[in-house]
Amino acid sequence: MDEKERIEINVKNEEVVADSAQTETSEPSSHAPQTAEVENPRKKSHVWIDIFCVIAIALSLFLMYQLSRTASGGDEKSFAEVMRNLNVKYLLLAIVTLLGAIFLDSMKYFVIMKATTSKARYPVALKAGLLGKYYDAITPFASGGQPMQIYYLHRKGLSGGESSGVIFIKFAYNISMWLTICCCLMAFNRGALDTYVADWVQRQVFVVGGWIGFAINCFLPLLILSFVVFPKMTGALVRGVLNIGSKLKIVKDKEATLEKAKRIVNEFISAFVSMVRKPLYSFVLILLCIGETLLTMTLPYLVVLAMAGNSVTPSFDLMLAIMTLNVYVSMSVTIIPTPGNSGAMENAFMLTLTSVAEGILFWTVFSWRFLSYYSYILIGLVMTIVQMIKINKRNRGNRAKAK
Repeated sequence: MDEKERIEINVKNEEVVADSAQTETSEPSSHAPQTAEVENPRKKSHVWIDIFCVIAIALSLFLMYQLSRTASGGDEKSFAEVMRNLNVKYLLLAIVTLLGAIFLDSMKYFVIMKATTSKARYPVALKAGLLGKYYDAITPFASGGQPMQIYYLHRKGLSGGESSGVIFIKFAYNISMWLTICCCLMAFNRGALDTYVADWVQRQVFVVGGWIGFAINCFLPLLILSFVVFPKMTGALVRGVLNIGSKLKIVKDKEATLEKAKRIVNEFISAFVSMVRKPLYSFVLILLCIGETLLTMTLPYLVVLAMAGNSVTPSFDLMLAIMTLNVYVSMSVTIIPTPGNSGAMENAFMLTLTSVAEGILFWTVFSWRFLSYYSYILIGLVMTIVQMIKINKRNRGNRAKAK
């Protein structure tokens, strides 16, 4: 055997060993559905998304300030005046509420990982939740959070099936509880709009827009459910829609898109069933979803009390009304493709709070959005910078060892 043949045999042996190692590390889990290799979603992102996010936020702040001045007849209080009348107790309570919502959200991932894998770690659960909030906040239609979470969990040792299973289970339980609470507030507290929105046309816009937004948010869960109950009929309907999309040059490969949709549905069902088989974990997860949703919805109420000083009397009715107004506004701007519905969300909510926060409208809405939206962007930026520093430090260490 000459030298060339020995080299070729060694290379082949090394490839076989590498393939075997890769197969062992990606062994399927019995708890979660399997997916193809998880790719880094950031590789598919573009700089224009970040630029668009910055422009949308800046424009929303400008429009918010102009609208607040118009609503208050040019009598908007200055920052110094707001600070003098600030109710610190309610501001601190709002911050604690935000931290509580973050904790409950992270516990959802921890409970799911505990139930479906043997790799439950709270720091990983916390970062997965914050990454989801961050990428949802900076991408149109909140479309970037889940792919990034799946990639992150995969990097932390979960298989592709386990990673997607955790995210699908969280999505299923979370959206079910969120939609249930939203539906109850909109259906049984319709009087909040009559009380706090004086203009009849605006009230009708919020009612119609709110229920349309609710229907849009129900579309994906109902589509998945229809795949389960009526697979042939739903498949034919989706195929028809894809045919139209293909003719309009919107869908490039209709067969690949259809197969991807079926795979997502199968993964969703498998993940959901694996969680339902453990009723105690399911019950805890439901409580976490309800608690986190309610805490998030009470943030604008607490901010109103903090900014208004002693001019607004706290009450359960007022809290319920502001929560309901928040839901109507959130649903009405569902189709706005800006990151986090920036611009539309702030300005629409201003229209509902004019009578409650007169003279402090801008500072109230800005503070609420800072806690419920901008804070997640800041946290995400800090995590990204820290990660970049760690990667650069590790790369420098590797280069030093190589020398």
